[in-house]
Amino acid sequence: MRFLADAMLGKLARWLRIIGYDTEYLPSASDEELISMAESESRLLLTRDSELFRRATRRGVPSLLLRSTTIEGELREISGAVAVRLSGETRCPLCNVVLVEDEKSRAPSSGGSIWVCPRCGKFYWHGTHWLRISATLRDSGIA
Repeated sequence: MRFLADAMLGKLARWLRIIGYDTEYLPSASDEELISMAESESRLLLTRDSELFRRATRRGVPSLLLRSTTIEGELREISGAVAVRLSGETRCPLCNVVLVEDEKSRAPSSGGSIWVCPRCGKFYWHGTHWLRISATLRDSGIA
């Protein structure tokens, strides 16, 4: 499943990337650009904008109108519609590129694995922030 999040869903886009989903987020794109991109790239358009949702569905573009304003609720709504689950790959929450394990480095606190984004060079590891992410995913019914 590939997603396209509208301008109101930047946090959700980052979360979907973290759990491994190819998720585009273009906050300055017009409604027409979002609909066209979702259509041409076979993406599920995620929005809280009821007018954008109506326009997309009239054109036959798969879309989901989200009602929740919390990340847990948004993830619950999406997983109820398309069975979102943790995937084996994690993407950079900023760039949407699949992270690569850095074989040479170890996490400072745990000695565990470190991943790096091949595009932006940012490093990620399972620290205390990962415990909060995992708890949120469990609360959302994802993990």
